[in-house]
Amino acid sequence: MDRGPECGQNATQDANHPPTNCPEAARRYALALSDRVKSFDVDPLHSAAYLTYLARYLKTPFQKTPKRQHLFESPSPARRPFVIQYLLRPGAPPATSTFNDPHVFAGLAASPPQNEILFLTGRPSADWLNCLGSKYSLDHRFFHQHLEPIISGQRQHWNAGPDLPSRSLQVLTLRIPTIVFVGSRGGNLDIRDLEIAREKCNAQLRRAFLSVQDGAAPEAGRSIIRRLEVHDGSTMVVEQQITATIVHRVFLWSDAGNEVDHAHIPVPPTKDFAPVASDLVFCPVFFDNEFTQTSRPSIVPDQNRQPLSRQPLALLNTRYGVTIDWSTFSTDSPLAVLQELFVFKAAAALQYVNMLDHVLLEVGGRSDFPSYEYTKLETTVQYDYIKASLSRFEQHCSEILAFLTDPPAKWNVGDSQSRVNSATISDFNYLISRARSLLKLCEDGKATLMSNDSVQAAKRSAREAKLVTQLTKATNRLTFIFLPISTR
Repeated sequence: MDRGPECGQNATQDANHPPTNCPEAARRYALALSDRVKSFDVDPLHSAAYLTYLARYLKTPFQKTPKRQHLFESPSPARRPFVIQYLLRPGAPPATSTFNDPHVFAGLAASPPQNEILFLTGRPSADWLNCLGSKYSLDHRFFHQHLEPIISGQRQHWNAGPDLPSRSLQVLTLRIPTIVFVGSRGGNLDIRDLEIAREKCNAQLRRAFLSVQDGAAPEAGRSIIRRLEVHDGSTMVVEQQITATIVHRVFLWSDAGNEVDHAHIPVPPTKDFAPVASDLVFCPVFFDNEFTQTSRPSIVPDQNRQPLSRQPLALLNTRYGVTIDWSTFSTDSPLAVLQELFVFKAAAALQYVNMLDHVLLEVGGRSDFPSYEYTKLETTVQYDYIKASLSRFEQHCSEILAFLTDPPAKWNVGDSQSRVNSATISDFNYLISRARSLLKLCEDGKATLMSNDSVQAAKRSAREAKLVTQLTKATNRLTFIFLPISTR
């Protein structure tokens, strides 16, 4: 596909010559996609019509009232940060800056290529996407790859995307699970209550997806929740995504925004969860195992923030690179930049698998044979729910492993492949093995329940047959004698 118009077209632009007239370039970037999606009427076979929803979204700043158009030039100071910039420096940790104003960010001088990491955090705004797309010549399909599942649902869905290896933009997608504890109330809910809670969560997520399409600029920087799993009455799992690409710089778009509380978590409004909605606690992700290294930077705690009130992925956005040895870091190694991201993903995934292991122990403990009389066949619903989650998890880990072992061309620069930590590859092999073992437990547990139910049904049938036989025998022994009595 043709690339959109550029703002700061030369990627190696001198830092003393910032891009000019970037709002106009942003407008051209947005309108260029609209021109491309119109090709459906004349050439549907090679059309980009599946990006219609994105083209409509990018044009919104230029189709509103004059007051709305002026918002790009005079943004509200209440906006949340959306871009976190890491400028890499030889032999030193990167310099970090945050931006909540697309107009200010667009006017910044371009940094040297391969020396910049950009985190995009949470929900976007059309102003931000146009600014970033025009400034860095981003392919529109990068935005599509991150946004399409959550903002195109209310439009016609073409089920298209650059996912085939031969057509891929060589974008890396990581799904990050975050465990959320919701208190001890209702820890052992029955299957019916769990199913109601799951459906209400899905309904809230669908409403949240619809609101992204109409999100105004102040919405930028709010967290995106793509999936929420409810495994029991005291534990939920929030799933968010990181989408990474490289266009002279490394771009990481994280669903985690800048909340300092848990109000964005769609707790199901049921009698069991609603009373503890204000008691949510994020499970931290522990991934620093360098116990011999004591030179970690100290962090002054925020006295106004409650412990565990921020999701771990949001903390990673603001503190990325703490475990990277920047003194030996090479800027020509894109995969080395992502090393900490892979370690974080593996650690979060392991905690997720361990949690599912504990849940399976609880589920299996309620139906251990030989207590056939107490078998509840509806427990198979719980096994099926966990099995579906594990199947998605295993497939995703396999995709990450394929990316690590055979990196796409634009990621495999210089000695990138040799810099991939072999331990990280071993970690994902281990996670796949754990997922398969838990899938086997689900299958065995469900088979045991079905077998127990069959035994229970057979015993029940035998008892009923025995009662029928006894009744038949008793009936055969009865003799009715009729003696007519005459009054004459």
